[in-house]
Amino acid sequence: MKRSIFNLLLITAVFLLCGGSTLTAQNRSTSEYLKGAVPLEDGEVVFRKSFKAPNVSRDSLMNFTRDWINGRDDQEKQLSSRVLIFDEEKGEVVGGCSEKLVFTSKLLILDQANMSYYIHATCTPGAVDLAIIRIRYEYEDKQRFTAEEMIADEVSLDKNQKKILKSSEKWRVKTIDFVDDLFKDYSYRLFQSI
Repeated sequence: MKRSIFNLLLITAVFLLCGGSTLTAQNRSTSEYLKGAVPLEDGEVVFRKSFKAPNVSRDSLMNFTRDWINGRDDQEKQLSSRVLIFDEEKGEVVGGCSEKLVFTSKLLILDQANMSYYIHATCTPGAVDLAIIRIRYEYEDKQRFTAEEMIADEVSLDKNQKKILKSSEKWRVKTIDFVDDLFKDYSYRLFQSI
């Protein structure tokens, strides 16, 4: 009887240890992570999205973007975000950011990297072009990688570009999900403020 209870506890513990978050998003098809999901501009990974805000002045969009970048700063979540450049003449706002990119979070297991990046916004009357650029990762024993080294199509997809290589999967999937969430947050807050 004691052996049966021990086995049940052991199976329960294994189940709990294996039951954390997964690398791939459950409600998204894998095709969203394949060829073209990580765009390159002049050999650098650049995630870019444009947001329309009809009848909103360039200055208002610049101020909103500055406040949004600075408002993301949260020491409890180990998220650093602050505006580095606010160029009223060019309509540009640039923020330097860093935060944790969590790959797996399970009981007794936490796999994560420190990720740093820049948010570059170009504001015009009624529109904002937002780009996430210069993504860098720091992992475990101070291993440093660039997005170009870890998630670009040429290094993270198989030769047919139909499958993500295991060595890059967690980096690519979590970075794409992160950028999507960042753009959604910006869009939501922008349209709440209009």
